[in-house]
Amino acid sequence: MPKSKVENDIVEKQKIISSLTLMDDLFMKVVLQDKECTEYILQTIMDDSTLKLKRQSLQKNLSNLHGHSLVLDCLCEDRDNNIYNIEIQNNISGAEPKRARYHAGLMDMHYLKKGNHFSQLPKSYVIFITANDVLHGQLQIYHIERTIQESGKPFWDESHIIYFNTSYVDNSPLGKLAEDFHAKETEQMNSDILSKRVALLKNAKPNEKGGKEMNVLLENYRKKALKEGIEKGIEKGIEKGREEEIIAKQKVIQLMGLLAEHGRIDDIKKSSIDQDYLQALLLEFGL
Repeated sequence: MPKSKVENDIVEKQKIISSLTLMDDLFMKVVLQDKECTEYILQTIMDDSTLKLKRQSLQKNLSNLHGHSLVLDCLCEDRDNNIYNIEIQNNISGAEPKRARYHAGLMDMHYLKKGNHFSQLPKSYVIFITANDVLHGQLQIYHIERTIQESGKPFWDESHIIYFNTSYVDNSPLGKLAEDFHAKETEQMNSDILSKRVALLKNAKPNEKGGKEMNVLLENYRKKALKEGIEKGIEKGIEKGREEEIIAKQKVIQLMGLLAEHGRIDDIKKSSIDQDYLQALLLEFGL
């Protein structure tokens, strides 16, 4: 007997959930709702097992009335009042040095209250967790700080930028953490803290706490993929006159909706960069 639409939807959702890793920014934000996971990641990157967080905020909006605002993946503060911005970056363009500089600057602006002296600025860390070695130094981790060029001594402004290259895997604590960021199965993960959280989310039933969080994630994932697919698909799929352009746009939008409905997120991504694949999908759905 053929499966019902509901059964097919469940299967497709489970496929998506099974494929998620900590390098998926939307999934990572759900994982980090457990503060213990954030602490473990920071303890490993900072090489400080005593680091404890006082508070954290996910999807923190840092507004800028006179310029570009930011929505931070994770913003947190430890017991010593040091602040950390953790960002998952899969694309080189999202991890460029001037972006890290801007994150640090906007954090300073928001943490220095009106009337406070500059000396009250907290020590800050912008941490980019990257899928690849975007700085091309063949290093696992990069610590960036200002120095006095003439003497080579630190400038001591207490502003730090860290790039953690997760493509570099070895048996060190950092290497094992890098491996965990790309693991799809919890059995492949080294950290008990992370694997337990990921297992809870991936195996939870829809009416359980973890299941509800994953349902929200899947909806956000669908919206994000649909938005990106429509934007890129329209850009790739429209080349002829105005009338044909309108028809092509409608077909691409309809296709992206159907793909999202069937949980075919990978097809949305691939069709956004492959014109032939896009045309094949349009043919498959009779559009």
